[in-house]
Amino acid sequence: MKVEAHIELSALAQCADGTLPEDEARTVREHLAECRSCLASYVDAVRYRAAWLVDSQAFRLEGGDRELAGLPRSGEEDSRRSPSAFQRLALIASVAALAVVCVQVTRGPDAPSLAFRLDPATLDATVRSGAGWLVLPGAAAHADGTLPERRSGAAPSSLELEAEVRAAIASYEGGSRGPDATARLVAALLADGDVAAANDYAKEALQAYPDHVPLLVFAAAAKTRASDLPGAERLLRRASHRAPRDPVVALDLGMLLCRTGNGADPRRWLEQAAASRAVHVAARARRELGSCGRGQ
Repeated sequence: MKVEAHIELSALAQCADGTLPEDEARTVREHLAECRSCLASYVDAVRYRAAWLVDSQAFRLEGGDRELAGLPRSGEEDSRRSPSAFQRLALIASVAALAVVCVQVTRGPDAPSLAFRLDPATLDATVRSGAGWLVLPGAAAHADGTLPERRSGAAPSSLELEAEVRAAIASYEGGSRGPDATARLVAALLADGDVAAANDYAKEALQAYPDHVPLLVFAAAAKTRASDLPGAERLLRRASHRAPRDPVVALDLGMLLCRTGNGADPRRWLEQAAASRAVHVAARARRELGSCGRGQ
C-alpha cells in the first residue's frame, strides 16, 4: 500500500500517550506499518513519554520556551502533570524527530536493514553463531566476521538471551505485534536456535506486514535454517523489490544465489553490496565475490 500522507503530529503524540480513540489509533497503527518517517516520530514520542514518566522534572521549560510549548510560565502551573501538557511536549519531540528523519530519508540510502536494532544478547548470539551464514539486520557491523566484545564469558545461549526471548514472546502475545517488535522476536528465536518457532512467528507476522524489509530478511534466515532455500530466495527477492538499495539484502540474495545456482547473474547482487558505504557489508561482499562461480 502506498503511503499518501503523513499522520498529523498531534495524533502521533496522543497515540503514544494512549489517549487517542481506538478507531483512530488503529488507523494510525496501520499507517505506521507503511511509513518509516511517521514510525520514527512515533517511536521517539514513546521514548519521550517513558523518560517523562521516570523523571518529569528533567523536561522542565522556562520563560519563552514554556510559552512556545503553550505552557503557563513557571509558578503558574500546579503540581499536577496533565495529559495535555505531555501531549504538547511530545509533539515538540515528534516535530524534531520528523524533521531529522525526513532529512535522513531524503539524503540517505534506502537501507532499512542498516537502521534496524537488535537487543544486546540477541546480537551477541547472532554474530557468534553465524546466524546460518546470512547477514541479518542489526548485525551488519559484524558482516565481515568481527565478533563483539563481551564483559563476561557467557555462551551465546545465555541467561540474557533467554530473558530476551521470554520478554519478546510475552510482549507479542500481549498484543505488541508491530513489525519491528516481531522481527526482534524472530531474531531472538533464531539466535536461541528455535528455528521452528521463528518460522511460525515470521509466517504469521508477514501476513500483516508483507513488505517489512528486516522481517523479510529474518524470515529468509529462518527458511535457510530449515533448508528451504527456494522459500528464502522468494523472501529476499521481495525484500529487494521493496528496498532495492539495501546492501544487506543485496549481499544475502547474492550469497544465496551463489549457493543455489539460481538467477541469471548472482554476482551482480554481490557487486552492489561491495559498492556500499557500509564497510563491513562491502568487505564481506568482496570476499564472497572471490568464491562465487562466474559461470552461473
